[in-house]
Amino acid sequence: MQVMPFWKNEIGREDDNLTQVATNLRYGCTILSYYLDKEKGNLTRALARYNGSLGKTWYPERVMMNWERHWLVR
Repeated sequence: MQVMPFWKNEIGREDDNLTQVATNLRYGCTILSYYLDKEKGNLTRALARYNGSLGKTWYPERVMMNWERHWLVR
């Protein structure tokens, strides 16, 4: 997940290593959860916020398309 370093001051510690997989995933999931709460469960808007493209749907559409293609169990 792409996590900007400023998040360390917001939700973590200055010495957290964002290149470590477990740390990166923890941050990314925490950030997405924050945006889901802010958007009252609207995943499209939360993903757009995560990407910094609120008001546009290209990023959420790509995420959901790949999730459905590679991870959705039917």
